[in-house]
Amino acid sequence: MLLCVLVASVAACSSEEITSVASAPASDITWLPCGDIECGQIQIPVDHSATSSEKFTLGLYRRTSRVSNDARTLMLVPDKKWSTSARDMVEAAVLTYGPRINSFNVVAVAPRGSAESVLPTGAEHNVGTLDIVDDLDMVRRALGQEKVSVIGWGTGATAVTAWVMQRPRDFYSAVVDSPLDPSVSPVKQIRQNIAAGELGVLTAVKWCASHLSCTINANVATGLNLLKTDMRLGRVPADVTNEVIARAAEHALADGNPGVLFDVIAQVMVGSSARLQTLAGAALVQTDAYSKCADVSQAQAVSIVQAYEAMSDQYFRLGNNAQAYGYCSGIPAAVRPLGVVKPSAIASEAKVLVTIARGDQMNAPVNAREMAKRLGWKYQSVFANRHLVVGIDRAMTQTVMDFLVGER
Repeated sequence: MLLCVLVASVAACSSEEITSVASAPASDITWLPCGDIECGQIQIPVDHSATSSEKFTLGLYRRTSRVSNDARTLMLVPDKKWSTSARDMVEAAVLTYGPRINSFNVVAVAPRGSAESVLPTGAEHNVGTLDIVDDLDMVRRALGQEKVSVIGWGTGATAVTAWVMQRPRDFYSAVVDSPLDPSVSPVKQIRQNIAAGELGVLTAVKWCASHLSCTINANVATGLNLLKTDMRLGRVPADVTNEVIARAAEHALADGNPGVLFDVIAQVMVGSSARLQTLAGAALVQTDAYSKCADVSQAQAVSIVQAYEAMSDQYFRLGNNAQAYGYCSGIPAAVRPLGVVKPSAIASEAKVLVTIARGDQMNAPVNAREMAKRLGWKYQSVFANRHLVVGIDRAMTQTVMDFLVGER
């Protein structure tokens, strides 16, 4: 756990940087061939703060440098929902980032709670961002690296941000794509995210109205209102609900593809809901809320639910977030919620690039921009309406590689 230990007879930790207190020694990583890459496993404590804790297997994937025997390590930390998997990131590293990625030993970490890093029964809710920070630091030590470079996406970027804030000297450089600020109240930031989501919906509707390729281009606003009327009067399939449309909209807009949403809505209006259900995915259940609830107090969760319920539904909403945070009352209370991370006095010395799409509908750009400004970190946005940009937007990916290689 990343914290300062205060002992009466000993001076307190340095005010410059928080010292890591390992809850357990870093175990050896077991690496095995996995096609063109290596698959690894490491035993990690479920609770890093406990003297004795049950452990779980954290999944790792590695691609060693093809050009250097003393290459630096580049750790990749995916988003829990929106990015490609840790394995896919490593397997597609050269295709995604170009030949310069060969100058790094690339190690991707499958976050706790993912399919490759399953937690023990009864501990599935222990998936907080600050727990992931401790996992990452344990992996760094197990790799034998005093310093690493790192890229994080979405929830992974938030974890990397908290990691760098507290231990800036452990990094050559860091790129955080579309993070939340772990030092600021989640409630405040989620209110900004709600505003970004509402703007994202309006932007999507305007896109449809201005593009002949949009299936309901002729009069999109009228078409969406007609859909609501048809739903109320039972003129569309019974499985078409506002919740299903919200999940489908979230997937389409996060992927930067509003056209697919309007395509499936057009199908619904002629009586077919199959494509809508495919785009929406499975209905939300309590286990889907573990990650959200692990990062907020139960009082904060109540405030967040109220904020989501008050948001505009002029056309449609993005995601079932009110329902997700509503589950928090039935999940063990978060032990380490976000918003309490205190950046090191030297956090501004870290080489950090904060990236985001200017039209991100999931994480409001204002949160990332204000954080970067406050800490003196480099900030760069790209004109796009989507969530996550590194490895997706070609120009931004080039900028990221320039940044990482330039800090070697």
